[in-house]
Amino acid sequence: MIIMDRRLAVLPVNTADAHAGAVVLHGTGAVTALCALFESTWATAVPLGAVPVRDTSGRTRQEKEVVRLLAEGLTDESIAKRLGVSPRTARRIAAELMERLDGRSRFEAGVHAVQDGWLPATR
Repeated sequence: MIIMDRRLAVLPVNTADAHAGAVVLHGTGAVTALCALFESTWATAVPLGAVPVRDTSGRTRQEKEVVRLLAEGLTDESIAKRLGVSPRTARRIAAELMERLDGRSRFEAGVHAVQDGWLPATR
């Protein structure tokens, strides 16, 4: 994606094939939305090769948020929307957390999360 002067955006027709062509957008609404998408993505970006900050339990900020959202009963799709990631990424993070908690089910992982101090014991 290329945005020029917040007035014009160029998007590839097929991201896997640059020779397939591009679409040029002039519409204020579409370009404004693409600028907002870029700003949102940029705000959450980390430098390539950066090591994520982990708490004393070895969890990243994103993993802590996933545990909290799972405890609220959210689905992977809902978690993905909240975090601004794909459902596949949300499922992968949840699966990795379940493995670290040694849980064969989400319920068991939740119990272990409370026992390990990842979640409060009260509601």
